[in-house]
Amino acid sequence: MKKLQLIYGFILPIYFLFGNLEIKGQFLIDQDSFLSPKTIYQSAEITNVGAAILKIEDFLEKQHTFDFEAIAGSNTNLGFTKDNYWLRFKLANTSDKPLSLFFETGRPITDIIELYQVNEAGTITSQITGDLLPFSDKPLSHRKMIFPIELEANQTYDFYVQYQSDGEVINLPLDLHSANSLIISSYKEQLVFGLFYGILLLAGTIYSFFYFGIKEKSFLLYFIYVLSIALLHLSLDGYFFQYFTPNAGWLSRQAVLIAAAFSTLAFGRYVQIYMKVKSFSPLLEKAYNTLHICVFTLLGAIFFFRAGQEFYYPFVNLFGILLLFLIIGTMVTSIKKHAAPDIFFRIGLFFFFVGFLVFILNNFSVIPNSFLTENASKFGTGLEIIFLSLSMANRIRILKSEKEKMQEIALQRSQESNEIKSFFLSNISHELRTPLNAVIGLSKSIQDSTEDQKVKSDLEVIQYSSLGLLSAIDDILDYSKIEKKELKLEERQLEISKVIQELRTITENQVKNKNLKFIYEEINQLPKYILGDKARIRQIILNVLNNAVKFTQEGEVKLCINSIMKNDNTVDLSITIQDTGVGIDKTKLDRIYESFIQEQIDDKRKFGGFGLGLCIVKALVELYQGKIDISSEQGKGTKVQVHLNFKVPTREQKLSVSPIINGVYDLEGKHILIVEDNPVNQMVMKSILRKWKNTSFDIANHGLEALDKLQASHFDLILMDLQMPEMDGYEATEAIRKGEAGSKYQNIPIIAVTADATDKAKSKVKAVGMDDYMTKPVDKDELYTKIQHAFYLAKVDLSGVL
Repeated sequence: MKKLQLIYGFILPIYFLFGNLEIKGQFLIDQDSFLSPKTIYQSAEITNVGAAILKIEDFLEKQHTFDFEAIAGSNTNLGFTKDNYWLRFKLANTSDKPLSLFFETGRPITDIIELYQVNEAGTITSQITGDLLPFSDKPLSHRKMIFPIELEANQTYDFYVQYQSDGEVINLPLDLHSANSLIISSYKEQLVFGLFYGILLLAGTIYSFFYFGIKEKSFLLYFIYVLSIALLHLSLDGYFFQYFTPNAGWLSRQAVLIAAAFSTLAFGRYVQIYMKVKSFSPLLEKAYNTLHICVFTLLGAIFFFRAGQEFYYPFVNLFGILLLFLIIGTMVTSIKKHAAPDIFFRIGLFFFFVGFLVFILNNFSVIPNSFLTENASKFGTGLEIIFLSLSMANRIRILKSEKEKMQEIALQRSQESNEIKSFFLSNISHELRTPLNAVIGLSKSIQDSTEDQKVKSDLEVIQYSSLGLLSAIDDILDYSKIEKKELKLEERQLEISKVIQELRTITENQVKNKNLKFIYEEINQLPKYILGDKARIRQIILNVLNNAVKFTQEGEVKLCINSIMKNDNTVDLSITIQDTGVGIDKTKLDRIYESFIQEQIDDKRKFGGFGLGLCIVKALVELYQGKIDISSEQGKGTKVQVHLNFKVPTREQKLSVSPIINGVYDLEGKHILIVEDNPVNQMVMKSILRKWKNTSFDIANHGLEALDKLQASHFDLILMDLQMPEMDGYEATEAIRKGEAGSKYQNIPIIAVTADATDKAKSKVKAVGMDDYMTKPVDKDELYTKIQHAFYLAKVDLSGVL
């Protein structure tokens, strides 16, 4: 004893300096007020005594004959077993006062756990707990297997624990709790378990109501599955024993097996019905039915044959694993057969698979035991229930749709109506472009020829008003294309800075009329050229700018362009348009991209417009695989950010064309044939070409007259309208290419000049052999560029040189 005191006298100062010390075979402790449990597994060892049920006296007498092994971890899993195990360890109270502690070990479903405490005088005290005993007989009224223990001051105790099982998994948490740590850990578990069981209760209740309301079988199976999962976890966690079978008995002992078997049966049948397995794989249908028969057989054995109890736990887990892989096979097959369920169902199955697989592998001792692996089924099942509930909600929508098949006829008629509407919109936009061609063309011509500033100012108003109408017509036509999924992008070299400058000029004129301030900011230098669709890029930015000006009554509109060059010859353009306008209610932001929608129902009267702008902008941005973000605060303004990526040409496409110098257009003696039936459009073309140097022209009213004029005179290029009487532009072009106007004109450059802006017209123009295409209203700079381009290509074709 003196020697022991000397050892303690050496050890205790070190112990108090560094905290608790763990020595093999003995755990030192000096307080009972710590906040987290202390594991003693490193001071404990265990032995398997097989089927023998020993009294403590017999065990103490024979313990030197048993092979004891160290405990592998803080929550070791002994796997499925019906053997009896004995654990031993020492606890030393190194303080000068008695300590009251709580020792936790085993799972809540362990059959019998006996704890023996032996003091230095050899006195033995014992406690017993387990789910084979009434709950009221437990040494501590707690769902877990917990023993209260008392340690006298400066005393060392030997502890022995016997575990008895009928085949279920034995876990070995070996934790010492103070009163504080026991309460804190209980609170944490109550939070996790409360969320988990709350999800199960909510899902089960809702879908039981749905079953009675809809009478759909999958809802009943889902409800049974949720109920069986709840019963399984209540049993595993000890709540079923505590609240439903506190007197123990057969049901308490078999609750885990019955719940596990029913959950496997219910979930397998639910997946089978929900995914309609029979419709795409009779083989898998047979596999499910076979598994169900096996589970039913197991349930029968559980109820009527107690002799095979130790095999039932591994079998029910094995059937769970088979169901997991059967579901995975079903999912893969359904995807191959194009019968896969929705994304929520697949995500739910993923969480179920991972959580349950980890849980079962933990039961088989394949993976280490821990709080996470032990409760993996809870985490997986909780997430699975959430996503399966979303899938079931989607199922309700599908069922409702299936029961409304009578509406299909109305839907078809609606689609026909949309086709008629699209056709009408396309035609009306075509018809409106013709007079607009005259308004814009003639106003520009008059503006160039007059020095009267008031007249010029009035003509500017006419032009911008006409361009606004033209933009609205383009929106209508593009909306028609969006509905029919016909909207396409061109990829041509364009000078982006010129496009931006044009948009700045238009916006500056707009804000000037409203006494607003316009700010332009350019971060980093723009590349000179990019590859893209000039009209569409212009449309994206202009529509957003128009909205900003339209909905801003005072303050400013800001356009910021940020360009970032990439190593792969691409440029990221970030276009930010910000205003101080009326703003948008945050609750309505999610509808802002819908067609014919404005922020408020009366905005069409207050601000004007069709409400198509952002709908079209979003469609164009998505075609460019870009991104658009809108943030807004009502009464403070709106911020729109558009992110686009464009290719940058590795070398500029320089054509041998005569540049426009000081506003002078020179075709160097070329003679042009204008084929146009509309007198107003003829007047527009005349007003443009008359001002070009070394340029002459003649006019034909239709295709037949054009053929006659070609045979009678020399021409270098043809500007061809498409829709004309007698012979339209398509027929005339085909005749020319066939040589009906003479072999010398078979390769003459022909440019389509039309009000038909549809993709169908563009494709047909190329198919009949025209060289280029442009839409009305005619822009003189674009016309000049296209004519020069056509002459250049004609020279290339003749010489055969690239």
